[in-house]
Amino acid sequence: MKGIRAAVVVAFVLITFLGTGLAQEKKAKEKEKEKAKAKKTAEVEAVISNVGQRTITYQFERKGKIREEVVGIDDQTYIERISRENIKLKDLQAGDKVYLRYEPDAYTPALSVQVVGKGELKKSGGED
Repeated sequence: MKGIRAAVVVAFVLITFLGTGLAQEKKAKEKEKEKAKAKKTAEVEAVISNVGQRTITYQFERKGKIREEVVGIDDQTYIERISRENIKLKDLQAGDKVYLRYEPDAYTPALSVQVVGKGELKKSGGED
């Protein structure tokens, strides 16, 4: 009888440790996925050329050429001035110099927009 109890206790302890180990392994995999997501964000210094109802068109320089792109803005997008004052999309104006944080290669809205001053709009385009 004591042998059976001992076997049951040993089996219970082994199952408990095994379950704990698997849970920790699962958490480690989830953390790796979160890190991979965090690495996919990009930040660009740009000048706003147009503000729409739910988008911003901005200009930035890459490889010596002025590029123009559009990024979406939603309720989750954090918009602020350099003084950390929260503002709304309607407060942004063409010519504002901003830092945009977004996920490239994804059709998701910008993560944050920080207005740092006034910038100069330039002609966009050029041959690639």
